[in-house]
Amino acid sequence: RPFQNLQLAVSTVRGIIKRWQVRGTVEVKKRSGRPRKLSERTARSLVRKVNQNPHLTSKDLQEDLADSGVVVHPSTVRRYLHKQDLHGRVCRKKPYLRPHHKIQHQKYATEHLQKPDDFWKQVLWTDEVKIELFGHNKQRYVWRKKGAAFHEKNTLPTVKYGGGSIMLWGCVAASGTGNIARVEGRMDSIKYQQILEANITASVKKLKLKRGWLLQQDNDPKHTSKSTMDYFKKAEGFGMAFTVSRLKHYRKSVGRS
Repeated sequence: RPFQNLQLAVSTVRGIIKRWQVRGTVEVKKRSGRPRKLSERTARSLVRKVNQNPHLTSKDLQEDLADSGVVVHPSTVRRYLHKQDLHGRVCRKKPYLRPHHKIQHQKYATEHLQKPDDFWKQVLWTDEVKIELFGHNKQRYVWRKKGAAFHEKNTLPTVKYGGGSIMLWGCVAASGTGNIARVEGRMDSIKYQQILEANITASVKKLKLKRGWLLQQDNDPKHTSKSTMDYFKKAEGFGMAFTVSRLKHYRKSVGRS
């Protein structure tokens, strides 16, 4: 009895022989285990829904499955999505852009694509921002794959309004950040010019911009008003050198002569 030398029970040897006779192999057949809660069709449906709307929560998906007669725990939903490389991540916030804004941004980027590094080192970017103090700051999550953080459907659009806020003006260049100023009250052309008068020269010196630097601003009405244009003409050391466009959010440039 060779099996005794192998220290195997008779039933074990009998089982091995039977497997060989029936299936032509001695390997143990893979056990089925507990039946899956989600069918392949239902699982694919989950992925489609998440791809269409990444902001759905696992609870939303669970309730949607329950309506179709499939009862599972939210953790089951999350586990399957994880297998598809979809993970819950905090939404990246981006300013809300209308279609014409996107067209103008792309136009600007295309026109300046071949500009050398020395050109960008001479640009002083300026803008205002309204910061919401008492708003809806709760984090929102999306289902997304690695590297898809800034896909439009995975971001949270933001707008510049809301109760309890302050407005700031600031500037930045390749060499660092310039001055920052708080805007008191309503921002108009005159107040904008006063901010430039008080902060531009100091920022240029701080950032060590060379002669011929460019002041970059958008097409906000207070930036392009007749009063502001006259200010640029009259202000000592400023000259006109900007790309003409009357579309909002398309960037303009004003530089030293």
